[in-house]
Amino acid sequence: MSVDESISESTVLSRLWMNKMGVTCLIILVFITTLSLFSYLIISDNTNNANRQIPQIALQSPGYTQGFLIKEKDINFSPQNIGDILLSGYRDQLDYIPYDTIWQAAGSTNTSFNSVVQFHDQLETSEKRIKTFWLGTDKYGRDVLSRLILGLRVSMIIGLLSVLVSLTMGITLGSIAGYYGSRIDKLIMLVINTSWSIPTLLMAFAIIIALGKGFLVIVLAVGLTMWVDVARIVRGQVMQVKNELYVKASKVMGYGDVRTIVKHILPNIIGSILVMAAANFATAILVEAGLSYLGLGIQPPTPSLGNMLKESYAYATGGFVYLAFFPIITIMSLVLCFNLLGTALRDVFDIKSVQT
Repeated sequence: MSVDESISESTVLSRLWMNKMGVTCLIILVFITTLSLFSYLIISDNTNNANRQIPQIALQSPGYTQGFLIKEKDINFSPQNIGDILLSGYRDQLDYIPYDTIWQAAGSTNTSFNSVVQFHDQLETSEKRIKTFWLGTDKYGRDVLSRLILGLRVSMIIGLLSVLVSLTMGITLGSIAGYYGSRIDKLIMLVINTSWSIPTLLMAFAIIIALGKGFLVIVLAVGLTMWVDVARIVRGQVMQVKNELYVKASKVMGYGDVRTIVKHILPNIIGSILVMAAANFATAILVEAGLSYLGLGIQPPTPSLGNMLKESYAYATGGFVYLAFFPIITIMSLVLCFNLLGTALRDVFDIKSVQT
């Protein structure tokens, strides 16, 4: 009987629940995932890519409050369904015309401000609105918090799809190598060792340069940099359990190799696969951020944590530290959560600790 087979589902859940750090990280990641899915219904700038540019309020510090005159654009937009809104946000149908900061003007006898207000009152089709930019604005006057949340969304989507690519390749090749052995194992191990010798970012560079920039190309590039570790782990686990009695029984009953691997072997090494998936998720976020920072990842105006750092680098070194601080902290927090969750899953599926 394999390591993972001897741990029941109820035992796994109870042990995970007792791991406070793992549960905390899992709750945080579920919250981030929910935030990512419904981001356009939550963020302040819910236009496509949170790209509403207001140059008059560029490079304002966190907590900046501004009053705006809101006017509808003279454009007839077609109706949007909820699916379009969740996917790409609302169309930018409003013009935001800023005036003096409300909290500075309150109680002031500034005649220019009063005249502006009187002018606004004469515009029947307009609306006055106060907005607070909790994380400030960037060099184009865009809401940093809104773009940061959308950047989280991009990182989570790319991380998920990249992990699926790496798991698909790694589990397939690792299972074949570990189950059949012999020349097939040697050939696959040659491919694995060759791929492992190529630096991660260099491999991603080569794929992007060869296939061009694009969302799916980035997913493929990041996924193909992580499958090797999965394949090695799966190969070792399959070689360990393929001689177990339940595998031999499957063969005796006449089941094919594919069914034996998929139905009997892989479910019993699921613990190792989940740990690798969590680690790969963290790696995918780092690789995507690095590629975007170097200009080979997600392209503006689509926000990502990496290109937000790239766009704000010169300003961050010039005194606007918050522009780099928030994306960096977000990347660190995401990577830390996935790594701690991976550690918790490793402890949960550790048979030795179960028996003690």
